[in-house]
Amino acid sequence: MFKEIAVDPVAVATSFRDLSYVVEKFGIPEGRLIARFPKHWRRLAYLAAEARHKGTVELSRIQERLRRIEDSALISRSRPGEGCDADWLGAAIAEHGRLPFDGIIASAQRPEPFVVKLDELDGGHPLLASARQKHVARRAAAMADVCGPILTHARHIKLVDPHFEANAPRFRNPFHAFLAKVPDDTLVDVFQGDRDDAPVAVGQIDRALRALDMRGCKVRLFLRPQAAMHNRFVLSNLGGVSFGTGLDEDFGGERVDDLVAILEKGPWQTEWNRYTGDDPVGEWR
Repeated sequence: MFKEIAVDPVAVATSFRDLSYVVEKFGIPEGRLIARFPKHWRRLAYLAAEARHKGTVELSRIQERLRRIEDSALISRSRPGEGCDADWLGAAIAEHGRLPFDGIIASAQRPEPFVVKLDELDGGHPLLASARQKHVARRAAAMADVCGPILTHARHIKLVDPHFEANAPRFRNPFHAFLAKVPDDTLVDVFQGDRDDAPVAVGQIDRALRALDMRGCKVRLFLRPQAAMHNRFVLSNLGGVSFGTGLDEDFGGERVDDLVAILEKGPWQTEWNRYTGDDPVGEWR
């Protein structure tokens, strides 16, 4: 669902226009992320720009635009990055053979079909095709995987489902799968309907967490009026996705998959602000 694309730092350093053309197409809401390959990718782009534009206004413009690339648009998957300083494209092609990217944007032409030269890239290119919606199997691992980038790099996550019931296996399994992806010290807020009294809901979360090594993340439970809740979300401080059916697995075979959609920036901000408060009924660490 989220495309991970390797971008040649030399290619984007060619001009401010080329850099802007590329980076505006990336970010959580776009469903496309720049591979942090290597981990000092931004520094390589700075160095390439300096070598080409030293002493010019163009260099200052490129440097400022590189600084403004949101960290959420760069994804790290612990790729090693050996050889990038000497031959970035060669290293990227080799890394693609180990752990494939969804494509490589390069500064030079190559015969490999997954490599696209920057000046041949336009809005209609398949590499930039939207993947903002996807049918996903209602199984815990698949549900967590589709949310991967907004879970693995987040500082604050909000799970929203009016019918959430942590003690029920169909909810507990995805809940565990989501938590397994979050970094240490992440704050995870659960928002569910007030169908159950607070002690009952707290007990359900408590039992669900006992079997899970939370590794230092903090979980809070919030109850909201059942009638006012409908949509289901996995939100983070980086962006969010909506689940059409729910944050639960399919145990009955009636709805074996769900339509998951990446939220655009405006709707994400609205939902992020809607589910907030300082009134948790339970907290765990």
